[in-house]
Amino acid sequence: MAALRAMPRRIINCLSEQKASLNPLPYIVIENLPKDEEVLTTPDAQIFTPSAKKGFISENLAIAVGALIGEPYSIVHEGQNVVNNLIPSLETKKEYTGLGSEVELDFHIENAALKYMGDRNFSPSGLVLTGVRHDPKGPLTRVADAREALRTLSEDDINQLSQPLYRIKVPYRWRLSMPGEMQETSLVPLIQGNIDLPEVAAVFYPDMVIPENEVAASAFENFYDAIRKVSFGIDICPGRLIYVDNRFTLHSRDAFKPSLDESGRPLRWVQRVIVASNLWNHRNLNQVKERVFEPVLEPVLV
Repeated sequence: MAALRAMPRRIINCLSEQKASLNPLPYIVIENLPKDEEVLTTPDAQIFTPSAKKGFISENLAIAVGALIGEPYSIVHEGQNVVNNLIPSLETKKEYTGLGSEVELDFHIENAALKYMGDRNFSPSGLVLTGVRHDPKGPLTRVADAREALRTLSEDDINQLSQPLYRIKVPYRWRLSMPGEMQETSLVPLIQGNIDLPEVAAVFYPDMVIPENEVAASAFENFYDAIRKVSFGIDICPGRLIYVDNRFTLHSRDAFKPSLDESGRPLRWVQRVIVASNLWNHRNLNQVKERVFEPVLEPVLV
């Protein structure tokens, strides 16, 4: 309600149109947002630390924008709260996750394999990213509209990508809590529907997609090259928020060496809220707290 009262009508209209999905944008960037007045330190990523800053402006903005487009939620091993803190960690610096830093988290659809979890789609429809604390030497987040990339590919490549010729693995952090038979899909397509409004399930960082044959692998590489060519980078800093439509827009994060403050804490602090069109598909998951779910460990990937 506060967001509806405070935001300009053009922003409310833009978010409402995105929710309707009749003519969805690949991403929405909102600038000049209010910031938390005092950010005193950077917390550990998975630990709620109210003393790290005074107030909850960044959290409220991220949830408000997410709620105007869909339903904000979290999966417990992605974040213990609806707002996930993406903060570089020494323990995870070489991991291909939002907490990593020394490796490039290459272009991907968030939780792409979960588009094929049985008869349900557990992949977010979108995600909100906003800055809390800024590392001036930090990485760019890169965004690529798959529709633009697909328009540059040959008909043969699109045909390969549209057939069930690929196995997609669940993200690294999901594998720790899921049995072996659930850690990758059976053969599935990477794109569904026409290329003007596709549903995309592609992941380009290592050990995530296994093509069935060389022709499928070649189409996958051509898709990757096209994605990189149409991408652009954005610095996620305080006062700036980006919404990424996860149905057909891929994002990545550059590799970087985190800058540290006087107390040895990383300067980069980004917050994320993942959004679903609705939470009906999550109804049989374990709800550990409001809008935070835990996967049910049954072999449901097909």
